Amino acid sequence: MRRFAALAMAGLGSVLLAQEPQTPKFRVAVDAVRIDAVVTDKDGSIVRDLTADDFEILQDGRKQKVTFAQFVPVSVTPAATAAAPAPSKAGHVTPPPLPPGPVRRENIQRTIAIVIDDLSLSVESLYYAKRGLHEFIDRDIQPGDLVALVRTGGSVEGLQPFTTDRRVLHAAVDTLKWNAFSRSGVEAFPAVNQFEVLDSHATFTPGDFTALDEFRGKAIAAGTLGALNLVIQGARTLPGRKAVFFVSEGFLMLERANRTSSISPENPTGVEMQSPDPRIRTPLDRVIDQATRAGVVIYSLDARGLQTGGLVAADNLKTDAPGVEDSHSQGVLGESVRREVQQRTEMRRDTQEGMAYLAEQTGGFAILNTNDLGAGLARASQDVRDYYVIGYAPEARTFVVKGAPPQYHKLLVRVKRPGLKIRTRREFLGISDADETVENDTPAQQLVNAAISPFTSTDIALRATMLPGFDERGLFLRALLHIDASALTFATDADGKSAASADVLGMVFDRDGTEVAHLSTGFSTALTHDARSDALRDGVAYSLRIPIPRAGSYQVRFAVRDRASGKYGTAGEFIDLPDIPHGAFAVSGIVLRSDSDLAPRDADPHAISPSQAIRAYGAGSELKYACEIYNAAGPVQLALSLWRGPDRVLAAPPTTLALQAGTGQAFAVAGAFRLGARLPPGRYLLQLAAQTRAPGKSGNVERALQQMDFDVK
Repeated sequence: MRRFAALAMAGLGSVLLAQEPQTPKFRVAVDAVRIDAVVTDKDGSIVRDLTADDFEILQDGRKQKVTFAQFVPVSVTPAATAAAPAPSKAGHVTPPPLPPGPVRRENIQRTIAIVIDDLSLSVESLYYAKRGLHEFIDRDIQPGDLVALVRTGGSVEGLQPFTTDRRVLHAAVDTLKWNAFSRSGVEAFPAVNQFEVLDSHATFTPGDFTALDEFRGKAIAAGTLGALNLVIQGARTLPGRKAVFFVSEGFLMLERANRTSSISPENPTGVEMQSPDPRIRTPLDRVIDQATRAGVVIYSLDARGLQTGGLVAADNLKTDAPGVEDSHSQGVLGESVRREVQQRTEMRRDTQEGMAYLAEQTGGFAILNTNDLGAGLARASQDVRDYYVIGYAPEARTFVVKGAPPQYHKLLVRVKRPGLKIRTRREFLGISDADETVENDTPAQQLVNAAISPFTSTDIALRATMLPGFDERGLFLRALLHIDASALTFATDADGKSAASADVLGMVFDRDGTEVAHLSTGFSTALTHDARSDALRDGVAYSLRIPIPRAGSYQVRFAVRDRASGKYGTAGEFIDLPDIPHGAFAVSGIVLRSDSDLAPRDADPHAISPSQAIRAYGAGSELKYACEIYNAAGPVQLALSLWRGPDRVLAAPPTTLALQAGTGQAFAVAGAFRLGARLPPGRYLLQLAAQTRAPGKSGNVERALQQMDFDVK
């Protein structure tokens, strides 16, 4: 556990937020069974005015009494948002994305986990999946969506990956790579290689590894379903309509029997299919049961697109075995081609069957045989909309007694009103949920839970400013935390001094959710009457330097806890660090000050004033900025612009900066601009764009970008 020094400064006050509303909760237990259902009319429009009397539920064919039905609205932009964007006009400048504001639980309407099954994806499928994911993130994610992108081949422990920040999701997509443990190679189907190597000592046939490949495929499929189960458990307590978009090349539910030598129209592949494979069916049933209990709907998307099953360039049907050189003329080659095409068609159908079953049992659907994965994701997103929560008291002996094997119960839900369609889950496992009790976590664990939560805790107003940089010690983040002192608990001693203490936790996670840096510290302060008044007015700030091991994208989370009251405050930011140690042209974090700022309390030229954490300035203020530019091989052209949403409110003429001798890897840049006196209040984004010529004879242009958001009062 690393510990970092802290520097106290002055600051700002608190923020008051509305109390979180209560939402209905159901348990799979003797008191009620919860069912989520989507009801539409013949035109596909949501029906909103049904009551419990309009539903009929059959459990294992026997009618049950419906005790509760509540319509839950979910705001989703119409599907037209998935249309291709209009071409940009000449000279149009695309506005930079504005970082999202605080995430509040009561504002979340949908929780979506996009599960990328990289344990099954081929290189080809992954390429098209990444393109479709970028399109979906840009066009279809709504302001009230909490979204995560998780790999089945990666770690799903540690940081909860759910976020509202599109930048985080785009960075996660960019880092997706083909997994060496995937059961698929370059293409969706394994290449056919029908040669034999014969010598006087041994015969080796590639088909000898068929059984091993099938065992490996089943083990990988079980790993996929296990990871999917953990994702569903992680989404269990999150708000809103919950869904999983499962992007995969599928899995086999049925166990292959012995291969036969006879091929007939009834059995064109020579392979018989038997009963469900228990090594797959058991984890599959567990996923469906967990989804039922958590109210999670699964949508399966086949990343292979539209496949014909025909031969590709990697296939080799030629045989080098002696004595069969002329066999092709006798139709053997044609028969081999037909067999391979048929086997691939059967493989696609069988693996899609598992995906379709998984989706249909949880109330979703499968999107198969389409080359537009982005449109498929949009279709699934449009289905995660207004729904009904239906409850009923199950019949006796639905749930097993302790020690008895559980049983699945079939569900059939009907709508009595004619002409309506309903889609919901079809079964559940007869095991009662455990009672929900409050765990007695230690204060340290509570602080960790608050830091990794996707929601902003506002009992104590906390503001974080992250400034990436580089020096002789390597990459680092300079962080400034501003803490609302009015939310802290002060106790007055006999000398008239007021004392307060708090714990501070900082955690840095990479794209896979792995923690790469950890800060655990705290502070205690004893103030006179006048000093306490100043602290209550201005707040307390911490300046921190956090070493980062390597370049990449990171989520930085902070939490503060008042030791006396147990109140929490949280904040976080997304940071992208270029590979400066290896020569990447880059711009550091932007230090921004107004002309009314108090001077820093020490002589450190890199000291940061409290306004850096608050980032709130009055209209008409003069703002001074400073940053460092790294690895410039020649003159640098620097352009400043100011944005309010999609509108550019300021575009300063580019400035050419001559590279000074002896500056080495980095040189400092400073400037100033004035906010308009009539600038409307709101959130703004300052952007510095730098470019220079690459070293050498190529003459390529290198570009770097840095941004800082702030508020105008």
